Amino acid sequence: MAQHIRGPEGGDVLPVPGGESRGERPELRALTSLRFFAALAVVILHYRDLLGPMPDWLRQLVVGGQFGVTFFFVLSGFILTYRYREWFAGGVSEKRVWWFLRFRLARLYPVYLLGLLLDTPWHLLERASAGQLGEVAHTYWASWLLNAVGLQAWVPSVPFAMFWNTPAWSVAAEFFFYATFPWLCAVLVKPGRRVAWYLWAVPVAALMGTLLYTLVLYVMNYLWRVEAGTQYLVLTYNPLLRYSEFLAGCLAGHGFLLMQSGASRRGLPGLQTASGRNGLLGLCLLLIVARVMNTDYSGPSAAWWLFDVSTKHTSFILPFVGLILAVASGPTWLSPLLEHPRLVLLGEASYSLYIIHWSVVTVLSMRLLGDLGTPFVHAIGLLATVGASVLCYRFVEVPWRRRLRGHPPFVHPT
Repeated sequence: MAQHIRGPEGGDVLPVPGGESRGERPELRALTSLRFFAALAVVILHYRDLLGPMPDWLRQLVVGGQFGVTFFFVLSGFILTYRYREWFAGGVSEKRVWWFLRFRLARLYPVYLLGLLLDTPWHLLERASAGQLGEVAHTYWASWLLNAVGLQAWVPSVPFAMFWNTPAWSVAAEFFFYATFPWLCAVLVKPGRRVAWYLWAVPVAALMGTLLYTLVLYVMNYLWRVEAGTQYLVLTYNPLLRYSEFLAGCLAGHGFLLMQSGASRRGLPGLQTASGRNGLLGLCLLLIVARVMNTDYSGPSAAWWLFDVSTKHTSFILPFVGLILAVASGPTWLSPLLEHPRLVLLGEASYSLYIIHWSVVTVLSMRLLGDLGTPFVHAIGLLATVGASVLCYRFVEVPWRRRLRGHPPFVHPT
């Protein structure tokens, strides 16, 4: 008889086909709160030119907000594994894939579409005022449709990518990750694999991602001579190049579930003690800040430049995985903060914040406020966007998710 487990997003109770009794998996509330900080880092990054002059060190820290997306990709793989591992542990069926994709689209698409609709009028106004709308209208509408179906991350060209609701490119990448997850999960679940296998596979995934970046960089710079703008879009947006981040999260999720089940505790024994978790958490935060504050290489060595660019995103994989494992495994010195109900709510609304903030940034960047558009007013706009994200979460994201999800026959309510 199927056992029941609860997903970390506060949703359904899922059966473990043929599994042993494990009770209900607890919600990982501290990880939900971490999502807010990652989303806020991205938002502040996009506000950086609206907040007035900054010291060089602070601007460097703010620019590091771009790596909040890497955290989202790693966390996405971890949470999907935590929640859906048993759906595909015994293989992939068409029915389960359909319901999995339906669940994920119900989770993301309503707010995704809202963000696109909120941003559209301002871009049309901006292009119309510049006299560009009539002559290239067909291109803009084609790019709008491409964005609406979440394929813009695959096209390294403006206005298809880096236009309309620009941050939504990462959701387009997530759509690809979701499409591959059932098969990836089925491949990764093998009887007899220990925690250590999954945890050692994480740096291997990071290395594979780095090598792929290196290959693409070499081809674009030394064989094809691709222009800089296209290179940026490929290196930043292409889902295949970002896949190692998602894969590492999936591997960490499998290892974590084995540790939690008691099947094996040989992976990271320090996670079983508060001092071990605190030490790992502190080390990972230190590594993250140090990497963010390390400026891009601009010297004469082509080999060192190639290494620096190739590891721009993948160098964050290990510290982000360590951070997630430390926080998910038990109480840490950050737990009182991360488990506070208000911060958990902000974490739940972080996706809405990530999606809707760009329309506010667009309006403020167009200087429609005139002399009122001061850094102080812009900061108020940032805070107001955080508040609006909670309203969006409660009155758009949650209701529409419930309407669209449905109830699969193999998921049993408590």
